[in-house]
Amino acid sequence: MSTSAKVSIASGLVSLAAIALAWNGTPSTLVMPYEMHKLAHILGVVVFGGNLVVGPVWFIFAFLSRDKGHLAFAARALAKADIFLTVPGIQLTVWNGVFLATVFGGVRSQPWLVESMVTLVVMSVFSMALVLPAQEKLVRLCEQGADLATMKVPLALWSLWGTLVGVPLGLVLYLMVSKQAVFSG
Repeated sequence: MSTSAKVSIASGLVSLAAIALAWNGTPSTLVMPYEMHKLAHILGVVVFGGNLVVGPVWFIFAFLSRDKGHLAFAARALAKADIFLTVPGIQLTVWNGVFLATVFGGVRSQPWLVESMVTLVVMSVFSMALVLPAQEKLVRLCEQGADLATMKVPLALWSLWGTLVGVPLGLVLYLMVSKQAVFSG
């Protein structure tokens, strides 16, 4: 397992722990002014969400170039971007989100917060169970210099799982901005 995968799994578990603590009503208060938490939360969303979109685009362009050197570079860049962009973005988003939820009475006090937390948990579990193994296989194939035909199916699976995991982020973004539940009153 790569360093990127280990860091991603650790980050996912830490995020799930933060959500679990908040879900169970562990008391928390803002540790800095509300505006600073909100800024850090939004920064996390931009960094995490941006990398979620841009990373696959780099990889697809590298694949379409049909150049194994470009693919190997894209695979290395993807792994580093996960460590330096995705992981910090997730942590900024989740931890500051948990702190911000205290202003609304906690993560279980508002239907839109409940739906957001459940969606994030499901997304995290699927990401660790489906996207990460597919990405690991794809990166390993690139590092081994596999031919493009061998990479077609792993790239398609990684793209499919990544898209399915990424779509709920749009729902969470809507819930956070509108503060209106989608599935409950």
